[in-house]
Amino acid sequence: MTSKIYVSQISNFLSSLINITKPRIISLLLITAMTGMYLASQGNPPDSKIILFVLLGGALAAGGANSINNYLDRDIDLLMERTKIRPLAKGSIPPLVGLYLGLILNICSFLMLYFQVNLLSACLTISATLFYVFVYTM
Repeated sequence: MTSKIYVSQISNFLSSLINITKPRIISLLLITAMTGMYLASQGNPPDSKIILFVLLGGALAAGGANSINNYLDRDIDLLMERTKIRPLAKGSIPPLVGLYLGLILNICSFLMLYFQVNLLSACLTISATLFYVFVYTM
């Protein structure tokens, strides 16, 4: 019985971590990124390795930005009906875990894009995260 409770707690914790990254929003961003890569290539799509790492790096950065946004908005999220059930607002995960998740995801994204794609992609992606966190969120 105890092991089932423990597994359930771990499952709920992991589900909360995934939830603060806002996977549905990430999927929309990836569709946009894929479309942008195709249109920019003028019919000659980039190497599949580049596509893979741009999409993966973009997903990590977006998830990280969303996690940081959840961390910063956790107090006001409690006041809105739509957002008061978010994991950080309702206390499902400790606030610093949400912040650290966001930072780690963005560091991983930057490093992946820098080493697998190019410096420009890495810098533009981290700039988008900074804009989202400091302009949109604040």
